[in-house]
Amino acid sequence: MDEFAEERFPWDLEEHLNGCLAGYQVAPNYGAAVYFALEALWGIAHDVGIQAKAGKLDSSQVDEDWLLAPKTNLEVPWMWIRSLATGWEKYKDEKVPFGEAFGLEGGGQGKRPIISTLVQMLDERAIAHWIWSHVLEARAANKEEVSIESVIQDAAEKFNKSDETIRRSWKRFGRLERRRTSGGS
Repeated sequence: MDEFAEERFPWDLEEHLNGCLAGYQVAPNYGAAVYFALEALWGIAHDVGIQAKAGKLDSSQVDEDWLLAPKTNLEVPWMWIRSLATGWEKYKDEKVPFGEAFGLEGGGQGKRPIISTLVQMLDERAIAHWIWSHVLEARAANKEEVSIESVIQDAAEKFNKSDETIRRSWKRFGRLERRRTSGGS
């Protein structure tokens, strides 16, 4: 994800929030909802930081310590607020450990924390996105018919992963990428 993100500029908050929702839809469980809620809020704060650095914030909203005045209203999708509020409620009322209340722990001895699973999933999704965007670029440039397999080989080199790992990423998320760029069909 980090390697792919370097190629995407300028930052697109709407794309980031849609990515959070798509990530949740791939793994629709409470821990994933909390993880993506935190990711969505990070994205909103990141977007404000970018706007602040670019001098694009309304001067009446700017705050020296907080970037935006603390009482500035921002739009946040309800599902992210609800998932975080539910975790906080469990933490306060049931007195369970923080990671357990928010569904971010592995759920038992030897189990991977949910963040590991979700980061891997996001990496796979970013790889599939990279593959499909390169296929579309080649088609738009009227190059010879480019094969998915040749782009998979390019991705294996770029991301320094085995072609099997890249192929698995494409198998898992390629259909979603095709659908996303075809307008949902």
